[in-house]
Amino acid sequence: MDYIKINRLVTTSIYKQIASGITEAIDSGLLKYGDKLPTEKEICQAFSISHTVVKMAYENLIVEGKIKRIKGKGTYVTNRANFHTDLHAFYEVDIKNNDSKIKYNTEVVLFDRIVKDYSAYRALKLENGEKCYKIVTLTKSEQNPIVLQKIYLPEKLYPNFLNCYNSFDKLYDFLESDCCNKKINGLHSIFSAINVSAPDALLLNLNNDEAISFIRTKIEDKNDEIIAYVCSYFPGDLSEFEVIVHAI
Repeated sequence: MDYIKINRLVTTSIYKQIASGITEAIDSGLLKYGDKLPTEKEICQAFSISHTVVKMAYENLIVEGKIKRIKGKGTYVTNRANFHTDLHAFYEVDIKNNDSKIKYNTEVVLFDRIVKDYSAYRALKLENGEKCYKIVTLTKSEQNPIVLQKIYLPEKLYPNFLNCYNSFDKLYDFLESDCCNKKINGLHSIFSAINVSAPDALLLNLNNDEAISFIRTKIEDKNDEIIAYVCSYFPGDLSEFEVIVHAI
């Protein structure tokens, strides 16, 4: 708790000093996602201050998305990564963040060629036994996982794929490149809330069955053929979705 420092001889409110100390510890990496914070009672006893002051500090940090309370367990660092991206292209993880200090990194954690996957094969209208490329990517911000994506591409539609595959930072551009020679005409996405599975929880640094946002996207070409299927998994406390409707 040495990241909290109280100076009663300055004009800055004590609750702001507490909030500032915790914020600086999070921003510097001293406190990381998932770290448990001291209870309000412990802070009160350590600095001989009122419960109301500590409560105000914690409530401000919750509003700012720095920490979260889990009933019956305690208060934890969440340091939500705020980013914005157009709805029609969010699956590319082409992140436009508000804080230039935040760095993002996307890595391929699995590359495989499969012959069955019920949900993916159903979406792509493939028969069991037909081969399909499966690429799993994980994007992190400050080492905090912010999105896990599973990308499925039917092998029969991409005969040159293995010769030119590079990365999926820009999936849209890759599909329309000379390598794939596809022309994207549209996509259909379904948003839902689910409980994360144990394998995905490990990659996303979450507890089993924790709530996450799940988006399934079918990408179609100019002939309305489904040429790719993308499953995106966003930790519930690390993402927000906003839709802006413009009146004409």
